[in-house]
Amino acid sequence: MRMRYSKTVFGGLLACAFVVTGLTGTARAQSGVSVGVTAGSPGIGAEIGFDVSDMLGLRAMAAYFPYSRTFTPDNVSYDGDLKLMSYGAVADLYLFDSGFRLTGGAYLNRNRLDMKGTPNGAVTIGSTAYTPAQIGTLTGRVSFRDIAPYAGLGYAGGRGGSGFAFTADAGVMFQGGPRVALAASGPIAAAPGFAANLEQERQKIASDIDWLRFYPAVKVGVLYRF
Repeated sequence: MRMRYSKTVFGGLLACAFVVTGLTGTARAQSGVSVGVTAGSPGIGAEIGFDVSDMLGLRAMAAYFPYSRTFTPDNVSYDGDLKLMSYGAVADLYLFDSGFRLTGGAYLNRNRLDMKGTPNGAVTIGSTAYTPAQIGTLTGRVSFRDIAPYAGLGYAGGRGGSGFAFTADAGVMFQGGPRVALAASGPIAAAPGFAANLEQERQKIASDIDWLRFYPAVKVGVLYRF
């Protein structure tokens, strides 16, 4: 299912590139190749681009950023590890004979959050309170679907020439509803009714962070055109 979806997305991008190229006609005389570095909500990244014509460009990119911190909600001390990691392929449609562009494409999405927590006191899971001895260690993971379509707008300077230029993008990764997994290591894990309470808690967490299905992808960078 995911493989068919991935082929459909990237196949659609390729078809769109050929259609727009045919309509715009004039190919650029220079190489049209650029490389750049970026920073923003997807992480620290790099990209390579190719100007197919005056109106159409294609880009491939990758971004990565790890972040760890400790936090203590609801009597549980969590060690959280956030990993932003994605690989994208997009097509840019340039407007008004300028650097402003509309962008569409897709990301191979590896964003995720891993958590490991130790209760400091009584913890309510679902509708029942449990002691630290009963819970043991709580572990959790938040992840998303593998393929995330992307739509946005942006700007890239220096088109038609060579050298360094500024670039910026603002858009949305449609990464789907968060996939939340929760588990406890203590003796309560095998007790009747605990699984139902844990599932209730899992659904609550998933509902609280459901806004992440539309992940804002905002970044700025510097590129070099050859």
